[in-house]
Amino acid sequence: MNPAELLGQTFACECGKKHSIPIHAVVYSEQAIQQLPALLAAHLAGKRINLVADQRTYPLIGRECAAVLNRAGLTVQTFIVPDTPEGRPVCDDLTRDTLSARLPSGDGLLAVGSGAISDLVKWLACDLKCPYAVVPTAASMNGYASNNIAPTIGGIKRILSGTVPRVIATTPSVIEQAPRELTSAGLGDVLAKPVSITDWKLNQVLFAEYYCPRAAQLISSLEGAYSARPEAIRAREPPAIAALFQALIYSGIAMTMAETSFPASGGEHLVSHALDMTAQIHGAPHDYHGRQVGLGTIFACALYERVLEIERPRFQFRAEATDQAYWQSLTGAVETEHALKRRKAQQAVQRLEDERALWDNLRATLQPMTRPAAAIKQCLRSAGAAHRIADIGCSRERFLASVLHAHQMRARYTILDLAWAVGVLPQAAEEIAEEYLV
Repeated sequence: MNPAELLGQTFACECGKKHSIPIHAVVYSEQAIQQLPALLAAHLAGKRINLVADQRTYPLIGRECAAVLNRAGLTVQTFIVPDTPEGRPVCDDLTRDTLSARLPSGDGLLAVGSGAISDLVKWLACDLKCPYAVVPTAASMNGYASNNIAPTIGGIKRILSGTVPRVIATTPSVIEQAPRELTSAGLGDVLAKPVSITDWKLNQVLFAEYYCPRAAQLISSLEGAYSARPEAIRAREPPAIAALFQALIYSGIAMTMAETSFPASGGEHLVSHALDMTAQIHGAPHDYHGRQVGLGTIFACALYERVLEIERPRFQFRAEATDQAYWQSLTGAVETEHALKRRKAQQAVQRLEDERALWDNLRATLQPMTRPAAAIKQCLRSAGAAHRIADIGCSRERFLASVLHAHQMRARYTILDLAWAVGVLPQAAEEIAEEYLV
């Protein structure tokens, strides 16, 4: 099936689930904003729209959206999310609560922006049980079409289940001219899929958890379109940016289909989340999520290479404590997830020790799904994206600390945990950083 044919559909899948895609329209056209009134009338209904943007996206395209909708007879209330001291808006519980208190009743929400704005509006739409649309302003992340929300709550990076927009509409000229850092973040986010999908399959093989081959194939089928000529992304060639944008949208749709973030978020994302969560604690800045994910992907691919080449590993379960020196004020919240992870890690080691054929099966299944770390690094480098630790403004010590602690923050089992179980970590962390990330 053509990916676009999934929009607005409900269908039975070979995975045993019935998938529903509530997104009815994805419009990538220079006429997209002029089409907004008709799109909202068809898929949101109602005349009162609350538009949410930030200090850059409102003058960029938000003001035009409001003007077009007002001329069409809709009533638009505009809300500008302020920047944090880091110079960008954030999606956290404090911002959500402030916005929620200010919003009047309305018939729909319109997000004009990228990651933080999209997630904030998704969160509000879920709370208010209100339909919404999104006007992306950068090919920077895959969350536009996903029902997952990645907010910070009480200082902890969480994944919540939300809702999806009825309409996604934007203009190529805005996406093509987005800051290069944002576009490179989008490439880093979508390049993570070979790791996240392999991690997802790892959980099916080890724990008999749910896995959808169709959702995985949807992401894999788009890979060549954006990865074949990464230098074209660097040059902002329209076909390359369009391919990247499409890959990000349908990566999000794969998560919506599967009702989990696993198709697009594995151990590589945990590395980025750890950097985000500890930035304030350690008095260090953090970069855009996708740029950090790109480095996490290089690292995770290198881990998979080392782990899967071992024919007869010695499995070990480490009943480690949550590292208070690293997590500091976040230790209690992290411990809640880490306690679940310990049980899962112990279960994995027990199965691998008891069923010796399981390791051979795991290697045979996962190896064809992975990508060489060198290939991921070269793709990011050719696209002008972050591919070294220094590119994200991070010290080597801080990056290594994140990869050695990230597994503690989420119950989800990933290549980070498997690498600890077979004894590849912690020693390989320094070696991989030296070989690929400096």
